[in-house]
Amino acid sequence: MTALTAAWLSSCVSYTESPADLTRDTAEWLTVSTTLCSADKHISRDEMLRIGLLLNRELNQARLQYAKSTSVAEFAGLWEDPAIDMELERVFGENVTNHAISPGLTLPVTGLPRLAEKIAEQYKEADYWEMRATERRYLTELECLRHRIMVTHAKLHTMSTRLKVMQAEQEKINRLHELGEVDFGAYQVATQRLNDTRREQMELEAEHLEQRHELITMLGLHPAVGAIELGGHLPNGVPHTVAKPSEESLLGYPSLMAQQAAYGASETELKAEIRKQYPELGLKPLYARDGGNDKVSLGFSLPLPLWNRNREAIARATADRTLKQAELITEWRSLVQQASLLDKEQQLLHRHCSVEFSRLDELEAAAEQQNKLFEMGETSIQELAESRHIAYERRLSYLDCLGKLLETRCKLQYLNPTFNRQ
Repeated sequence: MTALTAAWLSSCVSYTESPADLTRDTAEWLTVSTTLCSADKHISRDEMLRIGLLLNRELNQARLQYAKSTSVAEFAGLWEDPAIDMELERVFGENVTNHAISPGLTLPVTGLPRLAEKIAEQYKEADYWEMRATERRYLTELECLRHRIMVTHAKLHTMSTRLKVMQAEQEKINRLHELGEVDFGAYQVATQRLNDTRREQMELEAEHLEQRHELITMLGLHPAVGAIELGGHLPNGVPHTVAKPSEESLLGYPSLMAQQAAYGASETELKAEIRKQYPELGLKPLYARDGGNDKVSLGFSLPLPLWNRNREAIARATADRTLKQAELITEWRSLVQQASLLDKEQQLLHRHCSVEFSRLDELEAAAEQQNKLFEMGETSIQELAESRHIAYERRLSYLDCLGKLLETRCKLQYLNPTFNRQ
């Protein structure tokens, strides 16, 4: 008995303290962040994706959830532990002591342990696919943010170049206004346009700062790393469209696979609750010492399902299965609608971007022609400034349209389960 007790105690899980040391965690976080970022703070697209997949909080939370369900599945479906009843009887007046030992064992004739194991495996599968879906959603958002930052950076560069030219134009207009060769209305329009462009630049710089902070947060880096620069360039021209994923391919999308696994688990849970209305067989062998005589007997226990019959749990499991089925259908319809909408948006943005790019070429060529005429003295500084500013505004419009097209293409690509980010 002593050896049995020692073996039982050694097999039990003991508590291990695991305090949250925020100071140590912050130091490790900063060390990892500075190690992953190069000294010049320039990271390529592949480096950005690698850092994000490693440090992002939401992804690591999903991985921990999958690890939890994996651990649960490893020990699910175990039989109920046996019990031992011990009885000691003292008969007064006869100086007789009787004792009895009766081990109890429940035989799972309904197969509930096997169902419990299957349920745990199905929830493990659901968490795995949810982890993959979280990863795909994250990569989509990160790539879209990268496109927005690159567009904002290009717009800031365009604004900075235009402002330098506008300041030179303004100086010429000021001198001509003082000489009376430019009326007050034209002078005021040029001044207001310069002020408006400066204000737009400040607003865009603030937006750029927020985007960089959002990038640091999404990558999971420590804020002390500071601003990082993204490598790569925007496409020169209008990028081609990408194919819309078919409904057949959407059946393999991770979030849908997660919903299918969860629905399967709800069905198995309903089967388990239905089986629980039938009794399990209890086996109770007995050894007793009674009046100097040894006795051995075998007893059985069988609960009588008269009025309970697990009806409440069956009703709850039935409703849960209906909810999971509705969630599965909703997710499927959402994916089909999302693919259709993104494809239509892509086609529309591609046409708009093509028109903007074509018109931009014409306006920039016209501005260059105006500059040549101005150098020859055949046009005024106001007409040259107007031509340049129209081309400048068209370039900003083209960049906005290009950014939206790139984001839509990115979302459509990641919606395809077979798309490889490499």
